[in-house]
Amino acid sequence: MSRIRLFDRKRLLGAVAASALLAAASQGHALTITPTFNSTITSDPNAAAIEATINNALKFYTAFTNNVNVQIEFTESTSGLGGSSTSLVGDFYSNYVGQMQIDSALHPGNTVLSTALNPANLAAGNKADLIFGSSAETRMLGYDLDGNVDGSFDGEIFLNTSLMNFTDGAVAGLYAANPVIQHEVDEVLGVGGPGTLVDQPFGDGDFFGSGLTYMGEEDLYRYSAPGVSSFTTSTSATSYFSYDGGVTNVNFFNQGSSGDLADWAKTSCGGTQHVQDWFGCPGLAPFGLTLSSPETTALLAAGYDLTGSVPEPAAWALMIAGFGLTGAALRRRLRPALA
Repeated sequence: MSRIRLFDRKRLLGAVAASALLAAASQGHALTITPTFNSTITSDPNAAAIEATINNALKFYTAFTNNVNVQIEFTESTSGLGGSSTSLVGDFYSNYVGQMQIDSALHPGNTVLSTALNPANLAAGNKADLIFGSSAETRMLGYDLDGNVDGSFDGEIFLNTSLMNFTDGAVAGLYAANPVIQHEVDEVLGVGGPGTLVDQPFGDGDFFGSGLTYMGEEDLYRYSAPGVSSFTTSTSATSYFSYDGGVTNVNFFNQGSSGDLADWAKTSCGGTQHVQDWFGCPGLAPFGLTLSSPETTALLAAGYDLTGSVPEPAAWALMIAGFGLTGAALRRRLRPALA
């Protein structure tokens, strides 16, 4: 479930300038995910093991160097296996891509993002009037946000702990907790789940005004063949994630009638298991994200970075000047924020 609003661009000039300065000052810093444990977890007899497993699952994300603190509340649920709730924040396509280009210039070691932003690759992919990303991702890109899921958190994650295994080994009939946790954290960060808006039930006029089209951040990379974009709910279609214009198939998206369409396609147990598979299998030993996981590639394409390199000082002056021009141009096109 996601709450959706347009970004109020009155604050963009200060936001992108501050983003640049923070990036310059934050070398050696890591992406920080701060968990808050709801009373449903802290009162659980198995609370110590649950909290320890969550904290351990979050350690992987410190590999990313973006200077942003993502606030997530974890709570227990009694239905399903896992779920998440995030806020989505939208901006015009050119502005959103422009923010990603700023991030790419600040982190030239992120070759996935620089390849994705190649004009030829972007031209081959999906394009809409508005692009939406999770509040965590848009803050990471430099947007100045003043409200998230409930004013405090970037996301809420719900775990049916009665179905999960919090030990280091496999337990018949139970799902390894680590991949479930990382699956939902990825969604809060903007990969999987809210990464696509292809199946959203609302229409153009409901939020954005007549005639405007909209997509999720991951929809920029949804292909059916090299140079052929894919944005459909048809169960007979083929969609896969690619950051180079459809040439490289990183992994197939779920295109079935159930499950999130931004999750990976998987319809049965066996074979390679991925954290973002929509179909989970019980009785497996714990597994999780690695630097070579397709989810990591998707996070890199979203603007999360594994390197902290920044441009030379001379380039900074040009970039900051560009920020001012961008901000001034956007301030002439103000639109109100939508609740």
